[in-house]
Amino acid sequence: MHPLGEPMQHLHLLARMGKALGVDLTEAFHRGEISAEDWAGMITSCRGCDAPEGCRRWLDAQERARGAPSAVLPLGQCSNAARLLHLRDGSR
Repeated sequence: MHPLGEPMQHLHLLARMGKALGVDLTEAFHRGEISAEDWAGMITSCRGCDAPEGCRRWLDAQERARGAPSAVLPLGQCSNAARLLHLRDGSR
């Protein structure tokens, strides 16, 4: 197991992944769909990922390809994929 990544970098990646999938994590928090503990757990899970550069490249490609991110599915190795998809699909 490798050391956890820098918290703020992974917070940013998580927010970008949410945006790419059409999930506003701040709004989800304010609506009570995720707790502070849920959010912290998602960040910690992201910090444990051993491929943050791959994530950044995927997110950059999504943003370039569409102008405004709107991916249907997240990067396959995303440790928060299921939670983000649940937040997105549960709010529709």
